[in-house]
Amino acid sequence: VAIQYAKFIGAEVYATAGAEEKHEFLRSLGVKYITSSRNGNKFEEDMKNFLKEQGADGIDVVLNSLSHDDYIGRSLALLKPGGRFVEIGKRGIWSHQQMFEARPDVMYEKIAADTMMEKEPWRY
Repeated sequence: VAIQYAKFIGAEVYATAGAEEKHEFLRSLGVKYITSSRNGNKFEEDMKNFLKEQGADGIDVVLNSLSHDDYIGRSLALLKPGGRFVEIGKRGIWSHQQMFEARPDVMYEKIAADTMMEKEPWRY
């Protein structure tokens, strides 16, 4: 749903996936920029190249579920000043205090999407 909404409002989507089948699925949704969800160094390198190709100086919004291999820190380094960081992961996530200490300019929220879908399935 997040990808479809982002595409609907004209946002450029940068996505991560592990298995090639998931890369193919993302491409079928119209995602052009896909990088690794398993290798933080590759993610960082690819994202810098994607942004350079787009002529972008960073990203506006991060929808994150990855906490291993410093994905949170790596994503924050790409986030524009005043950006938004939405966390949907469960383990290894940052507290609001940690985020404020690292990037006080970022609006940070944690969302339990699974609980929301369970309690309000008619919305999804």
